[in-house]
Amino acid sequence: MEKSRERSLARKIVRRVATNMKPFGYTLTKPTFLCREYPQIIAFFHFHKFSFGPYFRVHFGIRVLNSSFVAQHLNGPHFEDAYEYSENEESVSRLAQKLTELLIREGIPWVEEWLRPERLVADSQSPLAQDEKSRLVSALRGQLNPDHISLSYRLFGIKPT
Repeated sequence: MEKSRERSLARKIVRRVATNMKPFGYTLTKPTFLCREYPQIIAFFHFHKFSFGPYFRVHFGIRVLNSSFVAQHLNGPHFEDAYEYSENEESVSRLAQKLTELLIREGIPWVEEWLRPERLVADSQSPLAQDEKSRLVSALRGQLNPDHISLSYRLFGIKPT
């Protein structure tokens, strides 16, 4: 398949998944990121289209709004099992449905496990690095850094509310 066609179909798949995830509060904020804002955090799903062919990897993640990390930290689980597509419409629709089901079955429950800030900070299995845990604790104490919050919104393409 021609690379430009491959990329075009990948964008189409991600947009369809985004449409399917709207009822769950997730929005396509950048071409490959579905995000939902919660108090003090952004939950996200990232679609990585491999350069070597029509395949996807999906990452889950949580971003502390008060974080100073200068990139989207893909800190959750990732999946790449048979997320392949071809040029026909049936393949595109099938993969969009399969990815939606993955997010509903695995992604949303994973995010919901980590919505309590106390657990994000204290649990040894937390997806957050120590610095992000410290930033979350600061935010919970009312010590917000407007520059860090702006950075988080900018990295994920979210317009502040």
